[in-house]
Amino acid sequence: MKSWHRYTIAILGGLAVGLGAAWALTNGGLGDGAIRNGPWTTSLGYGTKATDPLTRAMVARSGLLALPARETIYWMAKTDASGAPLDGNCRYSLSGTPLDARWWSVTVYNDTGYLVDNPAGVWSVNGANVALDAKGAWRVVISPDKPADAAWLPGIKGEPFQLTLRMYNPGAAFRADPKKAALPKIVKAGC
Repeated sequence: MKSWHRYTIAILGGLAVGLGAAWALTNGGLGDGAIRNGPWTTSLGYGTKATDPLTRAMVARSGLLALPARETIYWMAKTDASGAPLDGNCRYSLSGTPLDARWWSVTVYNDTGYLVDNPAGVWSVNGANVALDAKGAWRVVISPDKPADAAWLPGIKGEPFQLTLRMYNPGAAFRADPKKAALPKIVKAGC
């Protein structure tokens, strides 16, 4: 074999390994941020120049047009309160009190970071469309079947999913200590 063949094979092999590793490292969205709060994770570096290259690549891969943390904080959850992966076959209660932000939303994505394909055409809930109960709390059911008595986000049977909580213009108290903020609880009610 000629030496230029060996060099060509080595360069192509190196490119394949490098590109494959980069693809694997940036796959699956942003579920491992530096800040943890229950099942939720975030990074206050999304959308800033100061973010490390790997996080910037994950943001680009996930399609998130990230704004800086003073404008929006993006929380991701791939597990419930017990640490079990979110499963589209199961029923979950997503609940909380109004968040310290001008506006917020929770969106359901599949495990690769894309919107869940569902016949109802419902992908998210937000602070403007969830009703508060007498105690000032809200509750949403995430399940494959629509409940008769609650706000609903569809899960798709047989598909794992993840949640993204977006908090637009978070309050100063929240930004001061996001690890201790009251975020929505994700509790499995059954499968």
